[in-house]
Amino acid sequence: MGVKTIPEDSSRLELHSPGGEEQHRVKTQVPQWRTVFTGIVVLVAIIIISSLENDQKKERAGVVIATTALLWCTEAMPLMITALMPAILFPFAGVLDTKEISAVYWNYISMLMLGTFLMAESVEACGLHRRIALAILSLLGRSEALLMMGSILVAWKLSMFMSNTATTAMMLPIIGAIIDSLRTIQRDIDRKNGGIKMGDVKTNGSIADTLPEGEEGTVEEADPPQFVWFCKGLILSIPYGASMGGIATLTGTPPNLVFKSNYEKFYSNGPTVDFGKWMAFCYPISFLLVVVGWHVLVLMYARSSYVDMIVTIFRKIGNLVVPGTFHIEESDDQKKWRQVNNEIKKKYRALGPLRFPEICLFCLVIILVILWLLRDPAGMEGWAIKHGKSMVDGFTHHLPYHPYLKDAWVAIVVGVLLFNSPTENPLEGTLLWRAPPGKKFKRSEKLLTMDVVLKKTPWEVLVLLGGGYAIAEGCEKSGLSQWLGDSFGFLEGQNNVLVALVICLMVACLTEVASNTASTTLLMPVLAPMAKTLNVNPLFLMISGTVAASLAFCLPSATGPNAMVFTFKEIRVVDMLRTGVIMNILSVLVVVFGVSTWTLPILGISDNIFVPSWVTPEE
Repeated sequence: MGVKTIPEDSSRLELHSPGGEEQHRVKTQVPQWRTVFTGIVVLVAIIIISSLENDQKKERAGVVIATTALLWCTEAMPLMITALMPAILFPFAGVLDTKEISAVYWNYISMLMLGTFLMAESVEACGLHRRIALAILSLLGRSEALLMMGSILVAWKLSMFMSNTATTAMMLPIIGAIIDSLRTIQRDIDRKNGGIKMGDVKTNGSIADTLPEGEEGTVEEADPPQFVWFCKGLILSIPYGASMGGIATLTGTPPNLVFKSNYEKFYSNGPTVDFGKWMAFCYPISFLLVVVGWHVLVLMYARSSYVDMIVTIFRKIGNLVVPGTFHIEESDDQKKWRQVNNEIKKKYRALGPLRFPEICLFCLVIILVILWLLRDPAGMEGWAIKHGKSMVDGFTHHLPYHPYLKDAWVAIVVGVLLFNSPTENPLEGTLLWRAPPGKKFKRSEKLLTMDVVLKKTPWEVLVLLGGGYAIAEGCEKSGLSQWLGDSFGFLEGQNNVLVALVICLMVACLTEVASNTASTTLLMPVLAPMAKTLNVNPLFLMISGTVAASLAFCLPSATGPNAMVFTFKEIRVVDMLRTGVIMNILSVLVVVFGVSTWTLPILGISDNIFVPSWVTPEE
């Protein structure tokens, strides 16, 4: 009689198998149905556009946007290539000419995004992100609940200044190493306690009861269901934390920049929403999302550890009040986690002391954030305004002043510094700094090189953003934005909380089947003019939709980080769906609460959020 084995589907085997020419050829091969589907969709769009009258400009623009949205949602073509469809179809439809549509594909938001990419690439190149991750995990990796807290906090913090995908790609190998360490330590403990106990595995290596019916084979040892269940939550904490962290900063995720571009396009006379103001109201929302997300994950996947942690905290508090009230003894589980924490600390110590490139890069990151925060902070005069006034009042009227020094300028300045900052101390070997014995002078490399930039920069994201700018331009010039906004007139006069809830639910559902960037790209040109129809502040609607676009927790196709966790055999789609539904519902409520409370006074929006004076009919 055979024994059962754990089934693995072919897609997961492909992810784990070593690379090769044949595997690469299969991965890059485009299914035939995608090509046929794309051809049919584009042909139908051309026929419909040709059949419309010349004065039906908004209808023709709607066909172009619907075609682009359909190709985005089905991913019949790569997202970057689909983003070029407006450049083809808008001129053909007579909505925008080729010169107009080409000019909107790159603007200062693209420069801001490029600057953040350069910083993220240099952080990854010098390994500073790994040091930060292991440092936080070494502090919090003392139990299942705390380790999950550490992983979600690290992903959350790093994704504020790195892309969500890069953060997830960096964190997953670390989590994989921690899981392997946990598995090894658990098996050692089980053997010391009198034999193999992992997952009801017999001494001959066969599995008795834990595997699906109808599968046969042999394995050496299997993980216990409780361990596998915890690993699911630990792995899911990475993409969830990364998605939540991107909300906190203006440059944390592309949808935030899509919002900024559309807001400044439609309402150029409105109040500035810069890096500092965005953090003022979105950082608390992001933090609350992390708190809620951690509680959901730990209560679903590590409930006993959470209860033990709470009991231990109360016992320690009781001993502080009345010494000797509770006897606290270290359990076997706590001993195991002490060994895990030692393994994490060992990995951290193996990194050695801070190296010169890490110190140099850390200083540049601090400079970048400080300049962003203090450029034009709310309630005070920022450095950009002071610089502009001093230049104008001092000796010339031709030097740059406040309106020309924006966040993108700071990002590009720091990005240029990365190409000129050495990876070795330039003072070593001089009279000011003695070199270590035996070290010879050699030409130092820079923190960032063009080889790294050409290889690592996600150019497709920049083109995708350009496609969003093109759609926004076509919506405005054709009158489609105003028409779509008028169609939501049924929400006029409703409570602002209800309006925010409807917007957030609509966007959260859309972003599960389309990328968050594509979702905001499609919806921002609609939400911007909708404000006048509903008689509400446009910032209220646009920020609600933008933040909700990052609440993609249910499906692997929703975001890159969600898809990446399926390289782990422990994760199934049903696991993400089960957890994601709860996360989405609670996250929407958190966003609605945040946008409807402290966001209003920070942005200068009154309680009734009526249309402000800077929204003119011409806009």
